[in-house]
Amino acid sequence: MEKRDMAILLLALGLVVVMVVVVKPILTGKSLDLSLPSLPGSPPEPTSPSAASQEVPLQRTPIKTTVRTPTPTPTWSGTSKSLGYVALGTPPTTPAFTRLPEETPVSENLLTYASIQAKGGGITQTISMPFPYWELHYTVDPWETTFVGTTSSKEAGHADVFAAEVKPWFNIEVRDATDNTLVRKIEPRGGLDAALWKEEEESDPRPWVEKFYEGTTTRSYYFVVNTHMIYSYSMEVMVPERYVGKY
Repeated sequence: MEKRDMAILLLALGLVVVMVVVVKPILTGKSLDLSLPSLPGSPPEPTSPSAASQEVPLQRTPIKTTVRTPTPTPTWSGTSKSLGYVALGTPPTTPAFTRLPEETPVSENLLTYASIQAKGGGITQTISMPFPYWELHYTVDPWETTFVGTTSSKEAGHADVFAAEVKPWFNIEVRDATDNTLVRKIEPRGGLDAALWKEEEESDPRPWVEKFYEGTTTRSYYFVVNTHMIYSYSMEVMVPERYVGKY
């Protein structure tokens, strides 16, 4: 090959290198890379200071672990403590017929305001009660508590005995005439035992007494009387004598 041809070949190679190394990066906007390629087996080149400065090292914040010492449960000192409420309920409204007067009535003369005498139960007429205090006195004449039985004939063998217990009972329902609500259900305290009362007169509790405190409210009532094995009974509504001409 002549020198002229060699020079043309070298010039062509130089142009190619210039195009690849200089012109192409300029056209694509990349920076010029004038470093020589690394040979196989050679150690990697150190990172340039500019590249190293662009890397931001990650910093790890150490986690502080707090160990809590458990609070010891205090022992009871023996002193009582008061408990409060987290929620309060609405207290019930006190009915007027249970409101006590300012002064408890002292022992005084009582007059009969109304009376009832009957043998069987039933519903009474309405009675107006304008008084702040009144009493209901009642007495009952019950059957004796006995065993009543019959014995069959012995001709066919052993006799058969049929027995039943007679057990009387009695109660009074005091009801408000306005709405028919039950004000009080009254039953004889101690029950009904006519046989015992005959043997021991001091055990006879009759008459029984029920006390009613009306405050200043005028009410109307009626009585529902229920009987079972009762000969007769009587009821008296009693009021203090000092109420005469006042109510």
